[in-house]
Amino acid sequence: MTFDAKRTQVAQSAFDFSRYFSGIFNGVRVAGGAPRRPTLVAPEGMSTAGGKRARQSLVLQPDDATSMTVTVGWVDVGERRGMIRTHVALVALHRERFGARPFDVDAASYEVFFEQARSFLQSCGFNVKVENDAEPGSAPASRMMDAPIERPAAPLSSAWVTRLYCIAAFLFGVVAGGLLVYAQLVWRR
Repeated sequence: MTFDAKRTQVAQSAFDFSRYFSGIFNGVRVAGGAPRRPTLVAPEGMSTAGGKRARQSLVLQPDDATSMTVTVGWVDVGERRGMIRTHVALVALHRERFGARPFDVDAASYEVFFEQARSFLQSCGFNVKVENDAEPGSAPASRMMDAPIERPAAPLSSAWVTRLYCIAAFLFGVVAGGLLVYAQLVWRR
């Protein structure tokens, strides 16, 4: 009997969290030139190299193939950290990169998603940084500020359910990874 290698615990947790994120934000669309759906990119490969490749991009994926994907932040499940950009920061970064080409993400629609995503990540126990207005040529780290830790606008019972789902997804990844390592050790004997 051969053993098929599986993801490491951190990689599995990140994979599970990206699936959970997709389930929560499945019906959300950000308006603009093309409607875009929020996606947390699942990690590639079976390992994150000890956490060195654990950062997952938070993107707005267009529904059509002709529009560009917009990266709006990132999440690191292992370190329980994340970053999300405001619409103003996205416009400034777009202007730095593409000059006068119009930025086609609707500000009001993005703001609704921004608040939902920030509240969701905070309710899952992530330390979320917010990247604000960008000065041309400035380093991204200098544009970040700590987002205030706020209670989500949802009722308390909904917030606890969300936290429990986050914890369950994380623990499932840890247990599944541990069982796979244990099974590999037992089957090698």
